[in-house]
Amino acid sequence: KLTMYNEDEFLFARTMIGVFKNIEYMCNRNTSKTWGKEAWKKIVVSILRDGRAKINPRRRAVLAGLGVYQDGIAKQQVNGKDVTAHIYRYTTQVSLDLKGTQVSLKPRSATPVQLLFCSKEKNQKKINSHRWFFQPFGRVLDPNICVLIDAGTKPGKDSIYQLWPAFDLEPMCGGACGEIKVMLDKGKKLYNPLVATQNFEYKL
Repeated sequence: KLTMYNEDEFLFARTMIGVFKNIEYMCNRNTSKTWGKEAWKKIVVSILRDGRAKINPRRRAVLAGLGVYQDGIAKQQVNGKDVTAHIYRYTTQVSLDLKGTQVSLKPRSATPVQLLFCSKEKNQKKINSHRWFFQPFGRVLDPNICVLIDAGTKPGKDSIYQLWPAFDLEPMCGGACGEIKVMLDKGKKLYNPLVATQNFEYKL
């Protein structure tokens, strides 16, 4: 589940590219009893946006390019009743590419990705987004595990897969996490005291 608020299209695309690579990694594990070529059918990427008015127009264009958003059809009211959220679903075969600060679309040659996009009408904060995911979506999807990611976080090519054994080997496991690393650009960004401080905090 990917949570987003007002992040720009670059941060969103960086996260989605990492998620796509993890799905490809699982689909390429041909000797696995759980994963393999059809693994994408077992994975749903749920994107929750907190507040319809807060979306970045370029990020909205990226979502539309992936096929999971259609502009102009969301309404604040239907038959005189306030709308709580808007839900879109699509299985995409489009991927994303980053060149500098530009986000571009590119066709996926092999691995489809199931996307579920929920745009809450009002801004109700991140905890409410988690609640939305675990209550209504969790009941319908009935997942074995849930991975929570914030827009802007870039998962490694197999980092989501590496969380799987913690739950698969220990059914009573309630949660697991990986290491968060600061993107240091070969150490150059450590000259920035804010980056250095955050890097130190993550290492504790």
